[in-house]
Amino acid sequence: MNFKVILDGGLLTITGRVHGTFSSVFLLENDERKILIDPSHIHVIQDIEANLDIAPEDITDIILTHVHLDHAYNSIFFPNATIRIHENYKGKNYRKFGPLIGQAYQQMIDSWNGRVETFKDGEKLFDSIKVIYTPYHSKEHVSLYIETENMGNLFLPGDICMTKIDFYDIMRNLRTDKVAEIVKHWTEKSDYVIFTHDTPYKIK
Repeated sequence: MNFKVILDGGLLTITGRVHGTFSSVFLLENDERKILIDPSHIHVIQDIEANLDIAPEDITDIILTHVHLDHAYNSIFFPNATIRIHENYKGKNYRKFGPLIGQAYQQMIDSWNGRVETFKDGEKLFDSIKVIYTPYHSKEHVSLYIETENMGNLFLPGDICMTKIDFYDIMRNLRTDKVAEIVKHWTEKSDYVIFTHDTPYKIK
């Protein structure tokens, strides 16, 4: 499959609070599949539309690293896509995020309308995407190891390592926890690390 960055994610911090968080958006495609990874949030929909040269109806699959609005909300705009997510998303109390935000979560999940396929740790999707269960950000969170034709092997840690700053801390041994162990292990196998809230980093 060929890999393309549709949008580099970001974090906007104002007066000590994070505002305007949005995830990176990635496209994997071949002759049979057009797969979005983390379609991001509503306030960047114009940027996604400008960079995505595919009709929303032609997206066949959406893979979510986890079910947070800044990664997943725009899934509502792709009516034919199968939503692929770790099985632990089931039974999660999305109302705990608040009376308004909880409604946004419910709206998103309702829009999936029976199009959900769950996966487990270690599964390989479409012969090129390995699922790595990493429940250190949310209980359904996964990282991905992706084999591509145009960029080699990619490691997408998801929100367990969101930015290059997080990555540098790990690689300089300023972090020695389980997350650091996972990131180092898969980085050694990769040509690029692909971040959810930053630009990609070339390893080789």
